[in-house]
Amino acid sequence: MSSSAAFDDFADDFLAERTPRMMIIVGASKIDALLCDTLAAYLVPKRAKSNDQDELLEGDRPLGAFSSRIKMCYRLAIVDESLYLILETIRSIRNASAHAISFDASVSPTREHISELRKCVEPRSSYKWTKERYFANQSLTKTEELQCLLLTICVLLEGVRKKTTQTKGNKTTMAISKR
Repeated sequence: MSSSAAFDDFADDFLAERTPRMMIIVGASKIDALLCDTLAAYLVPKRAKSNDQDELLEGDRPLGAFSSRIKMCYRLAIVDESLYLILETIRSIRNASAHAISFDASVSPTREHISELRKCVEPRSSYKWTKERYFANQSLTKTEELQCLLLTICVLLEGVRKKTTQTKGNKTTMAISKR
């Protein structure tokens, strides 16, 4: 299955989700996976055996957490500061929904985080494209709006992942390290 077909399958499953809590958790999980795939594409290959976990990106490793992947993608200049701030907002929303016994997206501080997400994502051309493609450019309910916001970030990161190439390293420092 091509990556485009796999992404469309994810989008179909994601759009079938109707509860804000599950949308946030599933959307953030996809974003986390896309960040991991992007870092794996950028970094030199792992030294671990092919069946073993990546010594940086998987499990209880330095880049095994959503927050560290967000920060590393920013520090490597894979994503810009505006997308970094959006990802941090999504992480805050995800943490509230995943770690609380009860969750209500319309209650503070989640309400304010979603409002901030809306303010940062709606003006983007990628939001307009996502709304047109997946929602036929119709007026959105609160649930659909949240889906569109999260799906827009997934679309952006899918594009980033596809365009990410492996680092060639720093030739100067590599030459020094060989001495």
